[in-house]
Amino acid sequence: MSDYLSTPGILERLQIERDALLLRLEGIPHELQNRRPSEGRWSIAEVLEHLTRIEGGLTKLLSLRGQEEPPPGSPSPDSSNLYSHEIGNLLRDRSQHIEAPERVLPAGALSAQEALGQLKSARSVLLTAFDSANRTALDQVTHPHPVFGPLTLRSWIALVSDHEARHAEQIGEVADQLRAG
Repeated sequence: MSDYLSTPGILERLQIERDALLLRLEGIPHELQNRRPSEGRWSIAEVLEHLTRIEGGLTKLLSLRGQEEPPPGSPSPDSSNLYSHEIGNLLRDRSQHIEAPERVLPAGALSAQEALGQLKSARSVLLTAFDSANRTALDQVTHPHPVFGPLTLRSWIALVSDHEARHAEQIGEVADQLRAG
């Protein structure tokens, strides 16, 4: 397994991207964080709620499938089921629109502070589920991603850091639009 998909590598990237997200939020006045920059665009609060929904969904996935034992003789997933730098770069590329599935769309009912509190809690629960998951399941059980196809459970967790980086960039864009507007 590459360092990119090693547990320490994943945990390090998760922390780096969370720290970057929090640092970005520190520079944005609270009164801007709950406003949409324009019709059809998410507010910062909604971006945070979306991130929370993603992490909550992954926690459920790990809880449901993270204890599975692949059937004896099951082949390991091929490289197309593994998360990579290339997929991470595609995910981070804000010039490429990626439509979020309805189940992870924000409801818009939370303030930015409420959403951030829930996001912090969701990360804690996600890390606990990741830590308690069966290592064989992490590396051999796959689940379909709506854009990237079937990924291993470990790959799903690795994806979270690049997904968060994508939305940290979006938060910066929203803040710039609100300041200019």
